[in-house]
Amino acid sequence: MIILAASTTVIWAALFIIVAPLVIIGAGELEERLAYRDSPFVPTVSILRTWVLPLLAILVVSGGFLGFDSLLVRLIGTAAVIAVTADLIAVMAVFVQALKERGAEDSRRQVPRLLLALPRILLILIAGWVLLSGVWSVNLSSLFAALGVSTLIVSVALQDTLSGIASGFLLMLDRPFQPGDWIEANGIEGRVVDTNWRSTRIQDRNGDLIAVPNGQLATATISNFDEPERLHRIVIPVQVAFVNPPTVAKNMLLDAARSTPGVLSDPAPRIVVVQVDDPLMGYEAHLWVDDFEIVPTVASDFRSLVWYMSQRQGVPLPSPAFDLYTYDGLQVSAATDIDTAEVRRRLMRSPLLAEISDASLDDLAATARPERFAAGEVMIAHGRDNSTLLIIWTGHARLEVVDDDDVIHEIADLGSGDVCGLVSATSDSPVHPRTVAVTDCEVIAIDLDAAGSVISRNPDLSDALNQIEMRRTRRIERLVANLSVEHRETGESPDEAETPDGTETP
Repeated sequence: MIILAASTTVIWAALFIIVAPLVIIGAGELEERLAYRDSPFVPTVSILRTWVLPLLAILVVSGGFLGFDSLLVRLIGTAAVIAVTADLIAVMAVFVQALKERGAEDSRRQVPRLLLALPRILLILIAGWVLLSGVWSVNLSSLFAALGVSTLIVSVALQDTLSGIASGFLLMLDRPFQPGDWIEANGIEGRVVDTNWRSTRIQDRNGDLIAVPNGQLATATISNFDEPERLHRIVIPVQVAFVNPPTVAKNMLLDAARSTPGVLSDPAPRIVVVQVDDPLMGYEAHLWVDDFEIVPTVASDFRSLVWYMSQRQGVPLPSPAFDLYTYDGLQVSAATDIDTAEVRRRLMRSPLLAEISDASLDDLAATARPERFAAGEVMIAHGRDNSTLLIIWTGHARLEVVDDDDVIHEIADLGSGDVCGLVSATSDSPVHPRTVAVTDCEVIAIDLDAAGSVISRNPDLSDALNQIEMRRTRRIERLVANLSVEHRETGESPDEAETPDGTETP
């Protein structure tokens, strides 16, 4: 027995003298390598080398000599458990920080603080159990019984708070939404900021922060506008006067929908008839967007364009009911409509037409019509309206081209008296010319086919129109050549190209 005890003592001494220092030296070498690489695990290895390994070595050796029931060994064991716990918490902190940084880059990938705190709480509870039961040999059965009674009392007193905590935990498991999602629940609509133990914070469209108890969200019907995808349909009711044929009214509403910024072309907008009743007809515009946040803006822009389109395309909107008794439509129309004399006066505003004869002006005025365009609206685009000449009366427009990469290049600024149109481009051209209203524009539209006789009787007018067309076409050709050169030099499509200088003067 004496020999066996001596052998055991020699083994413990060897562990303490040889093995422990080697492990500590190895940990130190690992710490230096991690520090050289600027690794976030340097503090964890430092705690391991400075506290955990020495305390464990001392615990093993002292336990072998003094027995693990001695007070000194218990104290050393307590210190070792605390050191191990601190080291594990430091390791967890590295992963928690990585998750927070990922959430800062993408709010939709944020991990709720509730889930980030759970592993550390569980680790502390396990460390406490090891200290009490393993190191100090405390019988925890009576403690658990006392805790059970205390828990019952606390749960009754704090049942609402505990219900919110449980609901928050269930929300994290079910994940009906995540930070960054637009949701609607119990009449509250907004973007989710985060979810904690008790409540979920939502920022509404007014910029206000609303804290909703998780207990309410757990029983509410939640609409998530960002999941499973961000595609969202807007349904906008519109009423149009009964005198309009449905085909004409639907085409007008479709033109407004396609011209509204933010509306997707795939899925395409759709117009449906929902009411047929004199003196009005009811329609619904189904528009698709890929961001729920812009829904109010898209709806507002669409309604604004409906007014412009209805005025320009001759599709009247219904008047209020009381106007049936107080509104004299014929009188107002006669007072507000632009007659031929006014159209003729506006045509003379253009330097292009100032020198033609009175008879030619009268012929043009007879075939011309006033129109309005909203700011940002495409007035003339390649592939359509090629036979229409627009003379600006009020407002500003811009002649521009769009290349195959959807990059816009400005060609000329157009103002009062300038002519829109007169641009030639082949179907296979890499750019697509168009005229866009910079501000609200009032124009006089002239049908070139109907005005052909006037142009043929005025060689100077025909030459001026040809010169404008040639000048604008040359500018577009120079732009195409510059884009081709840049494409050959870089090997990829340019993001932007040099804009030709100069403004348009007819």
